[in-house]
Amino acid sequence: MSVTCPKCGDQNPDGTRFCAGCGEYLAWERRDAEDDTRRPQPAEPPLQEQHAELAVSLSGSPVACTPGERVSTTVTVRNRGTRVERAGVVVEGGAAPYATVVPEELVIQPDDAAEYVVTFAPPRSSSVRAGTVGFTVRARSQINSGITATAEGQCVVAGFDDLSVELAPKDSRGWWMTHHMVVFANRGNLTHRVRVRAEDDENALRFSRPAGGLVIPPGHTELALRVRAKPGLTGPAREIPFATKVDVDDGAKTIRVDGTRTVLPLVTSWPLRTVVLVLALLIVAAVAIGGLLNARERAILDQETYLAGSGTLSNGLTSVETPRLPDEARIFVTPDLSQGPLAETQPGWLPFAGALGVTGRGWTSFSVQPLDGSHMDGTGFNYLIVRDSSGTLNGQSYEAGSGSVQPGERQVSVPAAMATSRSVILLTVETDGGLADPVAGLRVDAKNEGAFTVATLDLVPAPVEIRFNWLVIDSDDSSLAGVETTTFGDPARIDTSVENGVVLLTTDVANNGLSGSGATGVYVDDQSDDAFSVAGFSGPAVGFDYLIVERRE
Repeated sequence: MSVTCPKCGDQNPDGTRFCAGCGEYLAWERRDAEDDTRRPQPAEPPLQEQHAELAVSLSGSPVACTPGERVSTTVTVRNRGTRVERAGVVVEGGAAPYATVVPEELVIQPDDAAEYVVTFAPPRSSSVRAGTVGFTVRARSQINSGITATAEGQCVVAGFDDLSVELAPKDSRGWWMTHHMVVFANRGNLTHRVRVRAEDDENALRFSRPAGGLVIPPGHTELALRVRAKPGLTGPAREIPFATKVDVDDGAKTIRVDGTRTVLPLVTSWPLRTVVLVLALLIVAAVAIGGLLNARERAILDQETYLAGSGTLSNGLTSVETPRLPDEARIFVTPDLSQGPLAETQPGWLPFAGALGVTGRGWTSFSVQPLDGSHMDGTGFNYLIVRDSSGTLNGQSYEAGSGSVQPGERQVSVPAAMATSRSVILLTVETDGGLADPVAGLRVDAKNEGAFTVATLDLVPAPVEIRFNWLVIDSDDSSLAGVETTTFGDPARIDTSVENGVVLLTTDVANNGLSGSGATGVYVDDQSDDAFSVAGFSGPAVGFDYLIVERRE
């Protein structure tokens, strides 16, 4: 048996491995089973790796949304996996309540994409605030659990105005004082700042001074308005028309609401006049014997939330008479050298450090004296008594409380829910009965979200426990409250909308780089009907917080 060479065709004896004619390798031509098993076999194709993956993209962001209208954008979901997907899309975040997706889900082939339409339809309601609202578009596989993809977007909600004002009641009848409410119904989604004023053509009525710079957020807001009149002893009732005018957003528009005040005479018939005369004599006798609660006491107990006024030290100490003083009331004092014998003193030359404190309180009075132990006659000061731990001043919310710096410590952190880096903070030291050791006073050293730091004015460890009152208020109206800094040797001048107001101050070094060093106290240097100036008790510049409130003595 011979082997034929596949290259040249020569016949070679069986078992020959190489062709004798051309040298070609002949082993491949062997048909025996052993050789066949040693031939190379074709490789099996590798199995394709399977995986699931989604990707999401938005066609446009931010999306401009107008309340009461609809606007749509496109969401593209791509299947980056190797298998067919069924994907659903939802909108999450602040814009989710007024967002819809069509269709809810689609089948997507591998390496293919599908488009979904997201429609935003914010209602024309005060519940939808103007501004930028974030949202998240989330695609979720309905086949492969846990496979999701997201894209972030923003919805810019346009503002709309729908503010109305009512007077409740519009008409009132009485002798001396009647009470009304100025009711703001803000059905829009914008926050407004308003100023409220009331007047009558006859100038026969007196109105409580409404808060300047009142903030009216979307929703319902009320402002108390008291109308006072001077009734006659006899005669017919008098109807006096008056107008409440609301200036919105620095005079962008003015809303007027009319009302009528009917002033009743004290006596309407001769028998009644006799009874009134007898009662009047009895009242006069009662006042002469024991006295009744005066109008100021009734005001702070029943209606008003604070008192504010001024006083003057005599031989380094004075007692301020007040209506009944609740134990929970907080008292704040500030040196005011725009009044009293020291009114002509030039900034930079002062005979004492200046920090004042409350050094005792009684049932209807409290005492004030310098904290450094000096005894100066004629030092003027302002005071503020806040009845409640929370409420409103100048139409803006406040929070008040008490704290202490322990002996040997320089500072303490005070938690306050309303505190922010922009807060206005007042501090005043209060002791039970005088000062065993003189202290320099306190200052605000740092401000944070939910807390602030109080430190000794000169950063010297406290010789005794220093108890203090604090008040936090946030204000974006610099004519009512704010943070300022004096310049070297020159007072800081601040314009105000409160005529003849009571100014309260506290040294604040939180934002002027002086938190690690000593600071000086501050005082009211000058004041007019529309402005006041603040100076430090020494030359260097110093930061301070200020609050000005309506005088209620």
